[in-house]
Amino acid sequence: MLDPEHARRVSLLSMDLARSLKLSDKDVERIGYGAHYHDIGKISIPASILDSESQLTDVEFEIMKRHVEYGLSILSVQTSEEMDAAKVIVETHHERWDGTGYPNRLKGEEIPLYGRIVSICDTYDALTSKRSYKSAWPINEALAYINNQKGKAFDPYLTEVFLQMIQEGALV
Repeated sequence: MLDPEHARRVSLLSMDLARSLKLSDKDVERIGYGAHYHDIGKISIPASILDSESQLTDVEFEIMKRHVEYGLSILSVQTSEEMDAAKVIVETHHERWDGTGYPNRLKGEEIPLYGRIVSICDTYDALTSKRSYKSAWPINEALAYINNQKGKAFDPYLTEVFLQMIQEGALV
């Protein structure tokens, strides 16, 4: 089952991170708006996969990855600055800094900033939230994981800014 609060939390976290990066108010708004839609394509994924209580099989994971494609299709009927930002986020929030992500295996700064921001915030919220297949991780474990993924999954600079925000209590 999709957690409607996940999209809200990811949006708020992403806006906080964007503000910490001193992005413009317009960029902060676009990121917040777009982050709400980052997983919209999951409405096209079978509930048996979304609600799985065990690790997904390779076939199930390939189906799950299609939520990006489905999300882009859903959002393609609208055009505006906000919706264009949402499309960028939907398409790139599973890309990885080291180029091993999906769907386009973008690497480093090839990944748009909006997608890099939402990627960290999405992962943090996913780790610290209870899911059908796992318990919520303690915050210190989630932060250790994110720090370990600096330069692998996540932009090293954004990771440092994110971790600093947590230390300052901005996101907890």
